[in-house]
Amino acid sequence: MNSNTTLRPVAAAVAAIHSAYDHYARGFDEITARARSRFECRDWSGAQADATERLVLYKAHVDGAVADVHDILEDAVMERTVWAAMKSDHAARVVSRADAELAETFFNSVTRRVFSTVGVDPAIEYLHPTASVTDDNGTPIYETHSTDRVDANLVRQLLLSFAWAVPYAQLERDAALVAELIDARAGEVLGAEGQIQLDLLRSVFYRNKGAYLVGRIRAGGKVIPLVLPLLHAERGIVVDAVLMTSDEASIVFGFSWTYFRVDAPRPRALVQFLASIMPLKQINELYTAIGHNKHGKTELYRDLMLHLQDPAARFAFVEGDEGMVMAVFTLPSFNVVFKIIKDSFGAPKNTTRRAVMAKYQFVFVRDRVGRLADAQEFEHLEFPLRCFPDQLLAYLLEVAGSTVRVEADRLVVRHLYTERRVTPLNLFLRDADEVTGREAVLDYGNAIKDLAAADIFTGDMLAKNFGVSRHGRVICYDYDELCLLSECEFRRIPQPTTLEEEFSAEPWFHVGEHDVFPEEFGAFLAPPGSLRDAFLEAHGDLLDVAFWQNVQQQLARGEIVDVFPYRREARLQRNEAVEAV
Repeated sequence: MNSNTTLRPVAAAVAAIHSAYDHYARGFDEITARARSRFECRDWSGAQADATERLVLYKAHVDGAVADVHDILEDAVMERTVWAAMKSDHAARVVSRADAELAETFFNSVTRRVFSTVGVDPAIEYLHPTASVTDDNGTPIYETHSTDRVDANLVRQLLLSFAWAVPYAQLERDAALVAELIDARAGEVLGAEGQIQLDLLRSVFYRNKGAYLVGRIRAGGKVIPLVLPLLHAERGIVVDAVLMTSDEASIVFGFSWTYFRVDAPRPRALVQFLASIMPLKQINELYTAIGHNKHGKTELYRDLMLHLQDPAARFAFVEGDEGMVMAVFTLPSFNVVFKIIKDSFGAPKNTTRRAVMAKYQFVFVRDRVGRLADAQEFEHLEFPLRCFPDQLLAYLLEVAGSTVRVEADRLVVRHLYTERRVTPLNLFLRDADEVTGREAVLDYGNAIKDLAAADIFTGDMLAKNFGVSRHGRVICYDYDELCLLSECEFRRIPQPTTLEEEFSAEPWFHVGEHDVFPEEFGAFLAPPGSLRDAFLEAHGDLLDVAFWQNVQQQLARGEIVDVFPYRREARLQRNEAVEAV
């Protein structure tokens, strides 16, 4: 096929990819736009359904684009010269888009599906971010208010600038409470003298039952976050808390929560604003938090490649016990762990590679209620072989030889998952002081209960399968035994009727596939000593069948339990009738 013939279908193929991305973006925006009415109508089950529906859009439209490209290019579909020309044409089309970086990632997704490229081929993929011509143009995405002091009148004005279809329940009271807290924090951090600027994003962030107003306060080169979580209570909308530290904002935008639904016509500008109030947050995490997890994955890969350019970069075994299903390693300078499914699983694990991958997909589409680590799935990666110490390399080749192979000076990994690195709970408790350890074990119980309320049973609840984030929050990162809580059969252990039964080493009663005996949890749910006492005092109900059966009844009634990404002490005090949500 000569070059003229080869290049003839380029424009049509690029148009097909561009059209598929447009359809995806419109579908994404349409679902996102429903968030406001879901919040106003208190339609929490509808909000959850929207969140799940939006997650599956990307793959559907990439699949469609791949099929269209095959139909258009036919025999030329594997011609890299064709795809190099397509990339050039595509770049010219998207450079004027406000979401150019997302369109580029979509193009990469199609390319990688067609070629199954090992590593990255910069001739046919976007390896480095391209600056959009709209980056510095357009209307600001936030409103700025200049003042010498944040008072109740200003807060009232800010709240009323969002024209809800329902009223605030106690507008004057909330405005006064919020203003008092903002004024105190701003005076403490920024100083009492001179003008301050309060920037408030025009877009509202929606997740679960909450709506979040997000802004910042600036003065004298200093910046502090401002996050106002709103709830729709029975009598109207209320401000539930005032969050004004980077740590508090970071937890709200954390990696263990379902993605926000937020109107973001200029995603790069929104991410840059968020980065200004959460300087320790990685750009990839912020893109993921606002629902663009595929581009978050792109940014994560770019960050990783930068770290690996350091001649001293070396991967290492992750701290903690070796997993029975996953081979896990990390890069000390990079706050991520890499998880590869092993070729075989030792007893008592009874699962398959397909089942393990299904668990990760299960977590991806579920409400993670701040207690399950988000994971990114990668295929056909390659790393410099020099980055793997001999012992780690030998281990990976031994336990995951069907997924890992050496090619010249590269290590090729056919499939892996990445997760944020946390400290395994068992190690954290070993080294923690009494107060910190007590807080961790109490949150461990809260994590189990939060997941249960979201219809998730962790199965293997050993402390080694949970981790502690840098903010002290306990999350689950081992998905081998996860299942729907509503499908479990919680039972009491039958009383033995004979001496033989009482002293039998094996159960003398039938145990079904889904049977769970909470009385047995006491043997492993908490370490011995004072920490165990504190855990059982607060969470002893986890050992009672009644607790689990009550949760199942709540789930059967369609109840959606409140889970807040901030401390209970941070919640504003108000009348119980208003607080009910």
